[in-house]
Amino acid sequence: MSLYAITSEMQCILDAVLDGGIDSPETQDALNQHLAGLDGALESKAESYAGFIKELEMRAESRGKEASRIRALAAADDALATRLKEGLKAAMEQTGKLKIETPRFKLSIAGNGGKQSLEVDDPSALDPIFVRIVREPNKDAIRAALDSGAEIAGCRLLPRGTSLRIR
Repeated sequence: MSLYAITSEMQCILDAVLDGGIDSPETQDALNQHLAGLDGALESKAESYAGFIKELEMRAESRGKEASRIRALAAADDALATRLKEGLKAAMEQTGKLKIETPRFKLSIAGNGGKQSLEVDDPSALDPIFVRIVREPNKDAIRAALDSGAEIAGCRLLPRGTSLRIR
């Protein structure tokens, strides 16, 4: 029986009870036995779900560690390629050989395109026309004010969610 079927059947029975569907002690006993069977099925299904969830969490952790290891290897390869490229560029510039053609590659020293690099020594000394001001809400201050009973237009505390914990 699926988790959906178990919960749907339990809900139907509970709805019938709430609507006054229990007339006799025999009906009540039959209902209790059926609910106990569904309760056992739910516990069994929950046990299986919890085991599968734990397995997925362990697999995700293992894959995350492997991904971190591979990212570190990729970063090391990238750093080595950058150093080798800088060394080759320096050697070409020192020798004045700005173009090299080999059977497999064409190498050349070229100027960088795009926007020219800019350095600002003291941003506080700039004229206001050259400064961008970014406004963003101070959520910690808003939360503290709302917690203390203040009303702030357009702000409200949302209910906390729930989570399933498997130990």
